[in-house]
Amino acid sequence: MVVVLLGSLSAMTIAGPRVYFAMARDGAFFRSVAKIHPRFHTPWVATAAQAVWSALRVRTNTKDQLAEYTGFAVLFFSAFAVSVIFVLRRRHPDEPRPFKAWGYPVAPAIFVVVSLVITAAAIMGRPGPSRKGAFIILLGIPVYYLFYLFSKRRTAAAPTV
Repeated sequence: MVVVLLGSLSAMTIAGPRVYFAMARDGAFFRSVAKIHPRFHTPWVATAAQAVWSALRVRTNTKDQLAEYTGFAVLFFSAFAVSVIFVLRRRHPDEPRPFKAWGYPVAPAIFVVVSLVITAAAIMGRPGPSRKGAFIILLGIPVYYLFYLFSKRRTAAAPTV
């Protein structure tokens, strides 16, 4: 369990802040989160936000709760990310393919189906932590739209040069 948590923490330490950074850069999150460190060229505010969030989660949950809380979400979003390959290949059939999807379409389809089955089993088997995780994920939808509307108003109010 510790190895799984450390692996997940390592991946989220690198990936999470870059998601916050991209959201901030696109106007879907606080602008300050898009700040880049002058020496290390990394999204330092986003990394600090990820560290605070992670510390809060570690402080308020057991290792089992953390694994259940995040595990289903990681699997669900992994399945979602891999399923995009089908959409992109259908919408853009003539685009160059810089990499090959091994076993396409069978291997990605199996991954998506198995991930969704495991996600559903996690939710049905231990609905409490999964429900909390799903709540936070779903809470992101109205928060995203609030940032979007605020960003749109800020852009409309900005003077044009």
